[in-house]
Amino acid sequence: MALPALLLPALFSAIPGLAGLLGGDPNKKLRKQANQLLGSQGQLTNQLYQQLISSPAFSQAQGAIAGGANQASNQLAQNLGARGIGTSGTGAILSSLTPSLVGSQIGQLRAGVFGEAQNQAQNQIEQQLKLLLKTQGPSPAQQGFAEGLNAFAPYLKQYLSAKFPNVFPASK
Repeated sequence: MALPALLLPALFSAIPGLAGLLGGDPNKKLRKQANQLLGSQGQLTNQLYQQLISSPAFSQAQGAIAGGANQASNQLAQNLGARGIGTSGTGAILSSLTPSLVGSQIGQLRAGVFGEAQNQAQNQIEQQLKLLLKTQGPSPAQQGFAEGLNAFAPYLKQYLSAKFPNVFPASK
């Protein structure tokens, strides 16, 4: 049995879609872009961290820590002097704790800022991934294949209805 005259063009319209489907992984580019985004998290975190520690708010927080440490040191010296132990070994030990306290608070401040930079980086990357996934639709090859199938379907139905009328009854 010869193929209907319009069946051949319909088959040819499906060929580009088939070639695209057989030609490779349509998600390869998407995975590559997602991996690039995820791989940039450390760099983005460091960039955001540098921005945050350069901010006026960070400088202000450091100043507040230093001011609080000075005030605590002065109060400690006054209280030790009032008790007569300002020049004793106990006074020397207690006075030397102030720089340690400042270092600890600055360390906590920096750790908090780094945690904030990590959160911001993760949020930015998550938003970029969401946008990347939204832009993904059918590839040109998939679109061509679907159009070819749509064009070919009526001819296939007609052929199968003629060849197997009990299985594929002709539609009216």
